[in-house]
Amino acid sequence: MMSTPADPRSTARYGSEGGGRNRKSQGNLTGKAIAIMAVVLLAGLAVAIARYMAADAERGDVTISMVSHERVADDTMRLWVDVTRKDPNVESYCIVTAMNYEMAEVGRREILVKPGGDAVQRFEVDIPSRDMPVSGSVYGCSTSVPAYLTEGPALASE
Repeated sequence: MMSTPADPRSTARYGSEGGGRNRKSQGNLTGKAIAIMAVVLLAGLAVAIARYMAADAERGDVTISMVSHERVADDTMRLWVDVTRKDPNVESYCIVTAMNYEMAEVGRREILVKPGGDAVQRFEVDIPSRDMPVSGSVYGCSTSVPAYLTEGPALASE
């Protein structure tokens, strides 16, 4: 039986016969790198989901939705909004804005929602603006009411 003579060009091009082991170890390294990246991505996804759920639970106590809007003057926008509270006995506040043609905020008003009343309440809010308003928007709500909304000037000076 005849054997094929070794060609020096193929050894230079493809490496020695033992080179197969190097390729296999390189394949293992690539597989390990992919596995590590997958674990890191899954951990990041788990953290993102946990943060989203925590933020969702925080903002879920009070929500606001815009019903309608009307420009009553070149510097005033009127909004009708519905505020929904899980617990109507908890004081809260919401922020609404007036927008211009470029959808930039040109006015803002905070609505204090006092304890009591129905779980869903409708408010009519006039928002003074520094430019011609064309639309309104709801920014959001919170149960952490700032002191300046509950304390009048007389209360703050006492």
